[in-house]
Amino acid sequence: MSCERLQDVIVEFAAGTAREDEARELTAHLAQGCPVCAGRLAEAEAIGGQLALALPEVAPSPSVRARLMERIGADPRVVVPFPTERARGRAGRSPWLPAAVAAGIAAGIAAVAVYVPLARDRDALRAEMSRLDGDLRTAADTLRVLRSPAVQVVALAGGEPQPGARGRIFWDRARGEWRFYAAELRPPGPGRTYELWLIDDRNRKIPAGTFDVDARGEGELHVSLKVDAGTIVAAAVTDEPAGGVAQPTGSIQLVGAIQPVPSGG
Repeated sequence: MSCERLQDVIVEFAAGTAREDEARELTAHLAQGCPVCAGRLAEAEAIGGQLALALPEVAPSPSVRARLMERIGADPRVVVPFPTERARGRAGRSPWLPAAVAAGIAAGIAAVAVYVPLARDRDALRAEMSRLDGDLRTAADTLRVLRSPAVQVVALAGGEPQPGARGRIFWDRARGEWRFYAAELRPPGPGRTYELWLIDDRNRKIPAGTFDVDARGEGELHVSLKVDAGTIVAAAVTDEPAGGVAQPTGSIQLVGAIQPVPSGG
């Protein structure tokens, strides 16, 4: 019998209501070391133990009570066992609680099966809330930058390969923070990426980081980079090998001049 077909047998076995042939088959299966069924049995027994304590006391029917008293009266040495222990693999079990316990175990296992996905959903929700919290912090920080009069805005136009592309840089000179946004850029292709460069008055190219674009051709890059503000005269984007390079080798996709800020501005 397969593990899946043994699920119901495990529940009845834990409650002491399994048929003798089924009990033998399950016992033999467990003896082979099946971890799945062993785990299910342990779970069913644990749930059954809790349910047995939680069930209300039920008085036996008059007929059952009469038969019990008759047995006790016939032989004072007879001890009528309360069904708290299970003799595995034996027939003739007490008809009192096992059926209710078996149903309870099945319900308990179903509850566990529902609770586990719910717990996973709860963890996923927490992760999503954490991500949204991070997005809100980023949005608030971006809004602060956009509102700041100390932030310089630099426009980039598309180069010859992509004349319709455009970009924009928000440069917080005091903090040394650069926020770059691109639009209408084609994907750079397999094994390629885009790289942002800052160009100083001596035509030196300073790598500022790499970025990719989504299906809409939009991309962004946030970087902290302290430079001599008075020497940076331009910014450009080139297509480069994945991971970026120390000096540009690809063609210019975006480029824009950075106007000097008057002293005290």
